[in-house]
Amino acid sequence: METNEIFKYLTTAWHELSLHKFKVALFATLFSFIILFLGMLNSTMFHSAITLYTDTQNIIKPLLGKQTEVTGIKQNRATQVRDIIYSPRQLNKVLDKIYGKNHFTDPLQKENKLTQLRQNLNITGLSGNYIKIAFSNDDADTTFRILNTVVSLFIEDSANHKRQESRNAFDFISQQVETYKRKLLLAEKNLKHFKSTHLEGTETEVDARISTLRTQIESLKIQKMESKSRISSLKKQLFSQKKFSSRDYEASIYHSRLKDLQENLSSLLLAYKDDYPEVIELRYQITDLQNSLKNVYSAKKARESLVHDFNPLYSEISSKLSNSQIEFITLNNRLNAFKVLLENAYERQKQIANNQAELSELNRDNNVTKKLYEDMLANKEKARLSMVLDIQGQGVNYKIQEPANYPTRPSGIRFLHFFLSGPIIAFILIFVLFNIKIILDTKIRFTSQLDNMRNCVVIASFQHIQSPAQKRHIQVENKLLCLYLIIALSIYIAVALAHKYHLSPTQIINWIGQLI
Repeated sequence: METNEIFKYLTTAWHELSLHKFKVALFATLFSFIILFLGMLNSTMFHSAITLYTDTQNIIKPLLGKQTEVTGIKQNRATQVRDIIYSPRQLNKVLDKIYGKNHFTDPLQKENKLTQLRQNLNITGLSGNYIKIAFSNDDADTTFRILNTVVSLFIEDSANHKRQESRNAFDFISQQVETYKRKLLLAEKNLKHFKSTHLEGTETEVDARISTLRTQIESLKIQKMESKSRISSLKKQLFSQKKFSSRDYEASIYHSRLKDLQENLSSLLLAYKDDYPEVIELRYQITDLQNSLKNVYSAKKARESLVHDFNPLYSEISSKLSNSQIEFITLNNRLNAFKVLLENAYERQKQIANNQAELSELNRDNNVTKKLYEDMLANKEKARLSMVLDIQGQGVNYKIQEPANYPTRPSGIRFLHFFLSGPIIAFILIFVLFNIKIILDTKIRFTSQLDNMRNCVVIASFQHIQSPAQKRHIQVENKLLCLYLIIALSIYIAVALAHKYHLSPTQIINWIGQLI
């Protein structure tokens, strides 16, 4: 479509609009007031925001290293901040500080206010350690006050929570230290009592004692066998001897000696004569032995009726037998005693094994309790340092990076936008509707439409000429239309001012009168 054609359509639309000027004016008025009322219903929202910085660095942490920890926060900081601020406890503090503690007498009204606060609060996490807290409300003062109150109470609550958490951790660890101290003292007391009441010695000592007893028992068994064999031999010897001796014993000795001398004499006589000195000496000895033998036999006959003499060999063997029997009994008693000692050593070994198991358990309990006690002491010191750091503000702190600006302008579509857009949108909408009507209408309005028809030639075209009466009528209508538009526009402006500045109709009339 060419530019001339577009201009023709616009001109025709304006002509049609002029023919229905009152209807168009009424429609534009109604549409403008509808837009204005929508603007009046639309609540004006003031927006303000504060940017927090989560400071997790401090000068103490690099110095202490891993010796202690300060109270930290979760990884998702925005979520944690949102959970804390949205909590009823925190929002109730905000309401109490803004409106007073006894302002909301109805629980339902208070709950609705809490819900409204949650809906108007917006908490988002920015890059790094930055968190943005925004608040929207229909009043600028309320927006600014509530936002600053929410942030200040949150920072205060966060600091108090860290201090309380550190204090609770320190108190808990202190209680655990006292508990483990009592357990350690009890374990040491039990261990000391056990060692003082069980004096059986060590397994090494008992094993050495058992080995010694076994060696001694084996040695005693051998000695006992030797003693038994000796007793048996002595008994046989004693059995072959007579208890009492006679002169036969002395005579047998003389006979034996005499026999030896006679054999020596016979040997000498083979080589020497009778006058040889040694032969003579042997003969004298033989004669003396023969005389002695005669005396023995004479004495035997004289004393046969008297008490016999005790046999010295029998006495000697009997003495040895008695000693051997005593030695055997002694060895047997010692052997039995050593066996009893060995049994006692075995029992002692079992007792030591049982005691060793119980002692190991007591030592294990004592060592575990001692280690836990030492660990808890170290944890107590760490908790104390952490508590001091949190009290002095060395832990995770929330700092206001960008404070809240007082909202001087409402955010979003304002009432002024509705006020201005009502007549403009109404005029544009009416003009568009008339153009659509012209395009869709079947009436012939342009010469170009006749040129497109067959067997039809346009000879000439003439403009519409108005008569004087029609012109006067149009002038009257235009004057009435202007009056109507002035009245409608005045009412339109008055309603807008009344809503904007909360004025009553009387105040508006007086204000218009002052302007006139």
